[in-house]
Amino acid sequence: MNPIFKRTSIRQWTDEPVSREQILDLLKAGMQAPSAVNSQPWEFAVVTDPEVKKRLSEISPYSHFAADAPVIIALLCRKENSCPPYNQIDMGICTENILLEAVELGLGAVMLGVCPLQDRMDAMAEILDLPEGVEAFGLIPVGHPKAEKEQVSRFDESRIRWID
Repeated sequence: MNPIFKRTSIRQWTDEPVSREQILDLLKAGMQAPSAVNSQPWEFAVVTDPEVKKRLSEISPYSHFAADAPVIIALLCRKENSCPPYNQIDMGICTENILLEAVELGLGAVMLGVCPLQDRMDAMAEILDLPEGVEAFGLIPVGHPKAEKEQVSRFDESRIRWID
């Protein structure tokens, strides 16, 4: 079945590590995303250091569980040579590609929003010591799911307008 219909947010993982090859596959999927004027604004920080994961998990009151993930992919957005009005859209597409590839690899992941909340963006930038011109966008904790979680259909025909 298509990974779109299998994808669900996973917030609990086993202790099994995510291999470097799997991480690279996730990042390749992210970088395959389309972007405005092909600007490809994404950069990534791959975090496995327990202390840094803990600090990142404290950015938001909704992200405490991220500290338990074997790896956190920090999504970063380059301002230089990008197309600012579309950066958030481009980064969102990149994020979804990573989440779908996680399903294909048998991994579990969830997107944690950081952007556009400036306090969260600033906290993430400080923790990761981001250089000038690179902004924090979001976090994707990734690992092997502790349990299977069934995706529930979100299809709602009442949200469709047919204009003939």
